[in-house]
Parts: sequence; C-alpha cells; structure tokens
Amino acid sequence: MTALADFQRALASHVLTGQAPPAGQIVDADPFPAARRLAVYHSAYRLRLVEALGTDFPLLRGLLGDAGFERLTADYIAAHPSRSFTLRDFGHALPDFLARHGHYHRRPWLRATAVFEWALLAAFDAADTPFLTMTDLARVPPAQFPRLRFRFAPGVQVLRLRWNVPQAWRAMQEGVAPVPPPRLPVPLDCLVWRREERVYFRSLPADEAALLRALMKGRSFAAACGALGRLSGQSEVGRQAAQLIATWLADTLLVAQ
Repeated sequence: MTALADFQRALASHVLTGQAPPAGQIVDADPFPAARRLAVYHSAYRLRLVEALGTDFPLLRGLLGDAGFERLTADYIAAHPSRSFTLRDFGHALPDFLARHGHYHRRPWLRATAVFEWALLAAFDAADTPFLTMTDLARVPPAQFPRLRFRFAPGVQVLRLRWNVPQAWRAMQEGVAPVPPPRLPVPLDCLVWRREERVYFRSLPADEAALLRALMKGRSFAAACGALGRLSGQSEVGRQAAQLIATWLADTLLVAQ
C-alpha cells in the first residue's frame, strides 16, 4: 500500500469516526495545528449529515428540536454510517432504527413520522415513466378486461398509519409549531404519489384501499373486483372499480405496460 493510500484511509477514518491519524502523517504547525485542522473536516462532515437528515425529515426535526435531532443524528451515524456516494440514501434505515433503539422506541410516533416523510421523499425522487391514459384503456378489447393487470408509477405507495402524521405534516406546512401526531382510533390507509413535480397524499376509504392493494400485488382486474365485492358487498363492483381507476388515471398513478 502506498503512502498516499495510507494517508487517505487514515484521513477518511478520522472524518468518519474521529479516530486520530498515526503520528507524523499530518504536519503539525502553527497557526493551525494538525488537530485543529482535522477537527474542521470531522465536524463539517457530521454537520452536513445533520443538515441532510433535517432536510429529508423536517417534521421529525421539528418534533425533536435542534438539540434532540442532533443527538438522534449522532446515534444514527454510530449505528448506520453513510455507505453511499450520495446523501440521498443516508436516511433509508432511520425508520427501522427508531423502532429498535430503546431511547426512541418508547415514542412510536417518531418512527411513524419517519416512515411518512421517507415515503414523501421516495415519491418525489421516483423515476419518470409514461403514464397510462383513458385512451390507452379504450384500446383494450372488453373481453380482455377481466384479465387486465395494472402497473403503478414507482412513487405510488399505500401506507398503513396508526398515528395521524399527515395532520401534523399539514399543520407544520401552515406554520404551526410541530406537536406529536395523535394516535388514530383505527389504522388509516394513506396514498402517497407524485404528479408532475409535486407530491400528494390523501387518506383512502376501505374500498379504494382494498382495490389498490389487490392490483398492486399483481392481481387481475377480475380478482381485484372480487376482493372489492367481498369488502363492500355491492353488486356493481365493476362499475365502482372503473370509477376508481378513472380517478387514478387523472392522478397519474398508473403507467403504460
């Protein structure tokens, strides 16, 4: 291994963990001794990670406060140091970390908040795809419709929420000081998606959630209608399903095959 590679590894280790490089690798001279210069890199790296997580999880940051969020970031870095070339991926394990870490596990609404905010970010960053249109569906022969299967845009997600994080998120967007989201009396299904450059979310009634989940699992239109019929008890589930699909087309949830 070359001297340059040794130095690079030692410097990277210091930036990531704070471990001091071997003596003699960095010249110690006034007016900025080696320890002070190294501290600049170590501190700047951690501050950038705090900033990145705060950008990705603004409601979580608001709920914990600046000092609490910095402590969370320090705990998270120790458990899940960044392994990616991009800061975009850094927060991917934060919801699971909040669920497992004893200090945060006692406040389950923290994990619920992280799940919701990560879903918003995933929807925003999802790949662009050609959307399915009503004109496309009109070309499908009626006899083939029962066997038809639908594909959803990459950013489309259905979250099962037990805490009213959407309410807390909207309040934050309106300038209200963040407060912990209240626990819901019953779980709520929440649809998250992106249309053009904007991310949307809304709660789902039970029938729409059932149809969405069935089709997202790859079931045929006929099988999904069967699941919808068992839930709603309505006789004209095909018409109901067609109306829901028309709404999804308008919202660009479906993509061309």
